[in-house]
Amino acid sequence: MNRYITRGIANNLPNILQHQLWQLVSEREQEQTKDNTLVDYFHIFQFNTHRNQLYIKHKQERPAYVKTQKANINQPININKVYIIREDDVDLSYYIMLLPNEY
Repeated sequence: MNRYITRGIANNLPNILQHQLWQLVSEREQEQTKDNTLVDYFHIFQFNTHRNQLYIKHKQERPAYVKTQKANINQPININKVYIIREDDVDLSYYIMLLPNEY
C-alpha cells in the first residue's frame, strides 16, 4: 500500500521518526488482523519528553487502544501530535501522514 507524507511532516518530523511511526502502524494493523478485529483507519501519535527521552503515545478509538514507547531519537521535536490516516477508495488504498493543522 502506498504511503504519503505532507509538506509539514517532510519539513518538521525527522526521517527516523517517520519510519518508526510507519512501523507502529504496520505492527498495529498486523495485530488487529491476527486478532480478527476491525482495523481502525485513524492513528494518533502524541509526543512527550520525560527525563530527556522522547516518548510516543499511539492511540486509536475503535477499538480503544493506547500504547506508549520510547522514540528512536533523544532530541526534542517541535511537534506534539501526528496523524496517520488510511484512505480506502474503490480501486485505491493508501496512507497519509500529516500534522493536525493539515487535516
